[in-house]
Amino acid sequence: MAGLPALPPWADCLQSERMTYTWIVGLDGSNGSGSALRWAAEVARSRSERVRPILAWHVPFPIWLMSGRRVVDVDRAGIEAAANVHAADSIAELPSDVVIDGPDVLEGHPAPTLLELSGSDAPVVVGRRGLSEIKHRLLGSTSQYLATHARGPVVVVPDGWETAPLRRIVVGFDGSDYASSALEWALSIAPEGAEVEALVAIDVIPWLSPDLVMERHPEAVAAAQERISAAARRADPDGRASLTFVLHGPRQALSESLGDADLVVVGPRGIGGVARAILGSVTTWLLHQAECPVAVVPLDD
Repeated sequence: MAGLPALPPWADCLQSERMTYTWIVGLDGSNGSGSALRWAAEVARSRSERVRPILAWHVPFPIWLMSGRRVVDVDRAGIEAAANVHAADSIAELPSDVVIDGPDVLEGHPAPTLLELSGSDAPVVVGRRGLSEIKHRLLGSTSQYLATHARGPVVVVPDGWETAPLRRIVVGFDGSDYASSALEWALSIAPEGAEVEALVAIDVIPWLSPDLVMERHPEAVAAAQERISAAARRADPDGRASLTFVLHGPRQALSESLGDADLVVVGPRGIGGVARAILGSVTTWLLHQAECPVAVVPLDD
């Protein structure tokens, strides 16, 4: 049908053979990166796929500056050796049947290094914060950068997340191309028997209660439901996902729905999004506040 967006590569698995992923995991020795590795290992093991841990190290700017800008004076071998120890310690905690490629210890800043490795067949999994980040509800610079710029899906895992099989996946769905791509990817990784819920927040009149909105503006609600339902049918022609409509703003709707979710999947922005270099407000809020892993799925360029 003319005018419909092209399906991203991971949508092929809905039509034919399932796409096989190599899960790229950013390590830095922090608790957050350990949680990310365990999450990726569980998903990869359930899908008979591989995990590729990456620990990127670089000479911190203050050390480089104090060395008189003579990088040769820095103990690069020592930094690399410490990185290898961090990687080995993280991998040693995984079950023995997880298929690991590497680990790869690479010189370079983590953000651009992981960005270069990302792709439609190589989702990147990172912790919410790294070793250098303030330990509060703040997003690390690497995870923020990747969620904004990566060419493939990025999963951000909270510190201390108790890894378990994916049983319930919630997709923030507003009918946009971004949301459709997120739903397609969620369906592509959902194990057999897992629940995938496309959650639609219709916020026609934000300052009115849902009952008053239905009473005073039923046509607007019905039109929004039909438009978004049509987009969901295009993204999920087999009807595998359940479609839930709520008359709330997206933040409230998602916060009420994520209590028992194992993963929430969103696009980098919604209908109102503009520049690629800026994450949508709801996506940014989820990355900072969600208590479960959050996957950000870009459109295929």
